[in-house]
Amino acid sequence: MDALNAGQAQEPTAAAHKMQLLMVQRADGGLTIGDTHEYEHPFAFDTLEDPYDHLTEVVEGFLGRPLPKIRRRWAGVYAQCVDTSRVVHREQVRDGVWLVTGPGGRGMTCSPAIAEKTADELGW
Repeated sequence: MDALNAGQAQEPTAAAHKMQLLMVQRADGGLTIGDTHEYEHPFAFDTLEDPYDHLTEVVEGFLGRPLPKIRRRWAGVYAQCVDTSRVVHREQVRDGVWLVTGPGGRGMTCSPAIAEKTADELGW
């Protein structure tokens, strides 16, 4: 079984929206919680409430109390390299200019290794 598909069963709403639980406390005491993923093109331009309602229920279950009012939401697109043999897309787009993109939702954790491999490949 593919490691990305292995794991515990999800509620239907979580499975339909490719949800993963991210929850981190911010320096001001607030929480950042998320998130959902959409992989099929074209991507929707709007957000749906069902996944947010589900996420709120799950987080409130962990915390044992209702969440305060949500102050901000972020919705965006992760660039995902579609060549499954590579984690990122690297391409020289002009002399001295390289495009390195496509780690999807792995950018925060993989960026140091991506930068190191890119520098090695470019002989820096």
